Amino acid sequence: MVLVWSEQKIRKMNSDEEKIWRAIQQRDGEEFENYYKEHYKAFLIAAFTYLKDAAVAEEIVNDVFVKLWEAGNTIRIDTSLKSYIYRAVINRSLNVLDKNKRTRQEKEEYNRLPQGSFESQAMEDNELKIKLYQAIDQLPEQCQKVFRMSRFEELKSRWP
Repeated sequence: MVLVWSEQKIRKMNSDEEKIWRAIQQRDGEEFENYYKEHYKAFLIAAFTYLKDAAVAEEIVNDVFVKLWEAGNTIRIDTSLKSYIYRAVINRSLNVLDKNKRTRQEKEEYNRLPQGSFESQAMEDNELKIKLYQAIDQLPEQCQKVFRMSRFEELKSRWP
C-alpha cells in the first residue's frame, strides 16, 4: 500500500507549530528532541511505506531531521511543520527509489554486455604496453630518453 500525499491535506502552521519551529530555528535542542520523539514513528511509517526497508527509512527520517536542525534558520516553511517534514521524507524516499531503479538498470545493461569484453580489452592493452616497452628498450639510449620524455613526460624536443 502506497500512501498518496494529497495537496488537500497540506495546511498552514498552527500557533503550536509556529512556536516549535521558532524554537528549532533558535537551536532549542530540548524542543527539537521532543518534536522528533513525538513524530518520528509517523514519519518512519511514511518512508517505510515507499521503501519497504526499515533501515533506509530510518536513515531518511534522521537525515531530514538533521537537515532541519542544521539549516533551520535558512529553511522557509509555507505549510505546517508536520506537512513540510512529511513532504521532505516522501521526496527523499522517492529519490532513493529512483536511484535504486537507475542502479538496477545500469547493472542490467552491464550484464547484457558480452562477457569477457572488458577483461580481454585489458589484456590486449597490457600486451601492447609490453610490446611498446620492449621496442623502446631496443632503441639507442639517447633515443629512448627522448622518446620517454616526449611520450610519457609530455616534454617536447627543443630545437636550437
